[in-house]
Amino acid sequence: MKNVLKTLLALTFSLPLNAQEIKIFIWEHFISEEIINEFTQKTGHTVKQYFFDNEVDRNALLMNGQGIRYDLVLVDNATAKRYGETGVLAVLPTLEIDNLQNNSLKSRESCGQYGVPYSTGTMGIAYRSSIAKKKVDSWNDIITPADEHIGTTMMLKDDLDTVAVALLAQGFDPFSNNKNELKSAYALLKAQSQYLLGYGYPLSYVDEQKSASKLTLSVIYSGDIFNLKQATGQNDWTYVVPKEGTLLFIDCLAAPGGKPITEATKTFLSFINEPTVAYKNASEMWFSTTNEAAKLIADDDYKNDSEISPNAEVINRSEYYKIISDEDLVIRNRMVSILNIQE
Repeated sequence: MKNVLKTLLALTFSLPLNAQEIKIFIWEHFISEEIINEFTQKTGHTVKQYFFDNEVDRNALLMNGQGIRYDLVLVDNATAKRYGETGVLAVLPTLEIDNLQNNSLKSRESCGQYGVPYSTGTMGIAYRSSIAKKKVDSWNDIITPADEHIGTTMMLKDDLDTVAVALLAQGFDPFSNNKNELKSAYALLKAQSQYLLGYGYPLSYVDEQKSASKLTLSVIYSGDIFNLKQATGQNDWTYVVPKEGTLLFIDCLAAPGGKPITEATKTFLSFINEPTVAYKNASEMWFSTTNEAAKLIADDDYKNDSEISPNAEVINRSEYYKIISDEDLVIRNRMVSILNIQE
């Protein structure tokens, strides 16, 4: 009994008296629970995750000033810059955060002063190989799905990504501001709606439905196949980057403006950028980390996985996210917001 008491007292006095809770707004299945537990054991600070399943709602929340509910929010590099310059996101005190130099120069430049690099990857198509009767290798395969995927296909509902799919399917620039090209993209998206199971983030759907999931085809992000298989028990999921090219993303952890950045938040950002922690987190969640030091200690299975580590050919026919004008963003938002499933 005395030994137990001594252990409890030692643990109590080893933790900071000012332990805080860090609230993170992020995609589901994107931070390892084991890593979070290790962070709490090491620092005494706790982490609570809140999930979004589309970027439209996340951005609306940030723009409405509700971002102050959270300490960190995951955004793509273009959003980090756009919202940072308008004060929606705060300038991060990078000199007070250790281990940031472990991230690639490209990712640090992309996230800028408003974000800490976290992950990188591609947008692509996931499909069940046991269901598909022909090769899936084009964005047109999801715009007009084959008969076996009608009613079992999901489409993202996002200002940039949804419209980019329809533009890429026609060989257009995914960030085009050409009005005729955008009209053509909207026509494709409107026609597509009759074939869909629904709009949204496929992982949110399969997490709810589990083995009862009807999903056989979806727009998805690299690394998500692992979670699709785990949630549904279906091991025939395949990921492909369409032949027309895709979008390359760099995700950043950013701090909402209008509130102080806590010491606990800075400690967490330092912790997850330690190489061993960054690699463990990325390999358990199966995404491509921006942490170059972590990649040096990665095993061959991780390094050589084509889904999370696209080759030069894929990168060369794809584009990183970039900022578009407010006018073009409004147009895209209107296009996407009025899309509905056609019964």
